[in-house]
Amino acid sequence: MTRMRKKRRILRKTKRKSANIEIKKISLFTSLKSSAKFVLLFKRTFLLWCMANFAFLYVFRLIPNGWTNSLSILWLVAYYVFWCIFVRHIQQHPPYFSLIRIFNGLIPASKIMFINILIYLLLVVAPYIPLFMGFRDKYLEFFEQYMAILQSHDSLPGKSSFYLLMLLLSPYTISRPYLAWISSLIGKSRSIMDAYKKTRGNYWNFVLCAVIMSALFALSYYIDLKYKIDSLLYVMAILPIYFNVVFIDIYKTFYKRKRTPKNAPPKPVLSSD
Repeated sequence: MTRMRKKRRILRKTKRKSANIEIKKISLFTSLKSSAKFVLLFKRTFLLWCMANFAFLYVFRLIPNGWTNSLSILWLVAYYVFWCIFVRHIQQHPPYFSLIRIFNGLIPASKIMFINILIYLLLVVAPYIPLFMGFRDKYLEFFEQYMAILQSHDSLPGKSSFYLLMLLLSPYTISRPYLAWISSLIGKSRSIMDAYKKTRGNYWNFVLCAVIMSALFALSYYIDLKYKIDSLLYVMAILPIYFNVVFIDIYKTFYKRKRTPKNAPPKPVLSSD
């Protein structure tokens, strides 16, 4: 019995060690740097993608009443296909337009939407639960303050608390599910749980990535709002393209690509200047 217990302990220790060895850490600075090098190397291709993204955003601006217009659904479908083609092109997975992969990507994409809607509903509904549990006297004052902050979309405390919470939740709501979406577009695992397992131990790295992204968007919005230069559309055409390149670089860290056989014909390379 004692020998069996010792063997079990040894097996548990080896499993823990192997699990710790398998944990991969991303260097956000390295990903940003390598993505910038990629952009400079293929700047002509990057510029073409930015122009295409600008065209989509400009068309959406021309749609009367924005999302309330039924035409926005057609625009959203076309925009989704655009990003699918972009990911497959950057990853060098011809044919770049693949209906099977586009439909496969709808599963993790719909899960991303469902997760974010669920969290928003929890933020709205969860504060009511203590009221039904009889904590009215002590909880009512906090509940009134919470709902006032939640409803004050234009106030600084309301915006700050909401964005801070979403940044802290971003590794679970956006970053890791987005890696699963990228994986599904090139015919690999579309499981969000698989993305969680592959990227464990990188929570704060993903939070930092979300902070940098949101800070750049917020800065461009502030400059556009203060100086009335109407540059936000141009910034929105460039930054999403670049940060998608960053996420594809992060994806390559966690998802191993199958090696092509030696006799296989070489894949096409993007033309550089």
